[in-house]
Amino acid sequence: MTTAGAPAHSPEQRERVYRSNFFLFVIDGILFSVAMGMIGSTTVIPDFVRRLTSSEVLIGFSSSLFDIGWTLPQLFVARYIVRYERKKWWFAGPNIPVRFVILIFAGIVVALGKDRPDMILLAFIICYGIAAVGDGLVGVPWADLTGTSLDGRWRARMFGYMTAGTGLVMLLAAPLVASILSDSGLGFPNNYATLFAIAGVLFAISIVPVLFIRELPGGKAVDKVPSVSEFLPQLGHVLRTDGQFRAIIITRLFTSFFAMAGPFYVGFATTQLGLSSDEAVPRLLAMQTVGSVSGALLYTWLGARNNLLYIRLALGGAALLPISALLAAAVGPAPLYFGFLVSGLTLSNLFLSYQNWVVTHAPADQRPIYAGLFNTIAALFALVAPFIAGTIAQHVGYEALFGVAVVMALSALFVTLRYLQNAPQAAATPVVVSGD
Repeated sequence: MTTAGAPAHSPEQRERVYRSNFFLFVIDGILFSVAMGMIGSTTVIPDFVRRLTSSEVLIGFSSSLFDIGWTLPQLFVARYIVRYERKKWWFAGPNIPVRFVILIFAGIVVALGKDRPDMILLAFIICYGIAAVGDGLVGVPWADLTGTSLDGRWRARMFGYMTAGTGLVMLLAAPLVASILSDSGLGFPNNYATLFAIAGVLFAISIVPVLFIRELPGGKAVDKVPSVSEFLPQLGHVLRTDGQFRAIIITRLFTSFFAMAGPFYVGFATTQLGLSSDEAVPRLLAMQTVGSVSGALLYTWLGARNNLLYIRLALGGAALLPISALLAAAVGPAPLYFGFLVSGLTLSNLFLSYQNWVVTHAPADQRPIYAGLFNTIAALFALVAPFIAGTIAQHVGYEALFGVAVVMALSALFVTLRYLQNAPQAAATPVVVSGD
């Protein structure tokens, strides 16, 4: 795509821009992902919240809160940013205040102290929710940037190297997490406040590389923000006419119901398998991280060649995690460790591969609508899933929840095998680098 009156860049010049953006996206992604890993939604956060409340529903909701907050506002953001051809500052701007919120929460935890668990839980939900919604505001611009300022090859490599780099850092960090949470550490809640503080610093630093991304033109801007009466029919038209897009949404919904079991594996390990928190959390985190490094290398190679095949393999492997937990109930924790290893291998790039499929499949002019619709529909189901999971865990048992998760993973796999095809790569065309 070219801009009137500006010279088109050659393939060699375009490749240099892709390469530069690739490194910036990877650095930002590693910093952000390591921060998220330090307060892992399936390891640290559920263990932290379990010390504040005995409600399985709240534990499940707290662990899913970031995913809900990240995805829920994206459709509303998409409606507004279609007016703008350049999306970079829609991504960079909100990041500047929002990525300090977790660091602020760490200070609140220390100030409240161990005798006020209800206030800590309330502060966690507010701060974690603000961080999640703030990241949701930049989710659609980020997806558009990865679609316009990287091509399909560089985008798949970016996702893979980002996950691999994150995994390597987290392997080094796992002993640190174990030391902080050990009996010889600072004690509750200052030990968890330390993890939140480390994550908060990394979130803040991750703002920097985003500022240097060079934006390439994407879809044409519309003259005005469409009204709700105009925007909603556009969404309905996309859903009615694009069967492939409907299929990836259904796959994502089944995945949400599979993932609802995620916060309960640590609780299962500590309450039914007899492991302590300082044993279960760092060990499961380490196994998941080892798997994620290998999975990232696989996605770096396979994602650039056949993204859909990776999705199918990842969903097949995903079913092994709840199966391993069911086996662990009978024979001890060893199968659960193996399940977390496989989950890291397969699930570490699953949601990124969904995003890559949507970004590649969507027409350039409608990419914000596709990305926003995809994530917002997923958020509605992710909002319900923790309450379903918490109710099953509290009233029926962990094993029943893990059984449901197996069925959901296999259902998602069936949809991809029966109804999905690889999104075609867009043909390379001359582009113009827009200034910052």
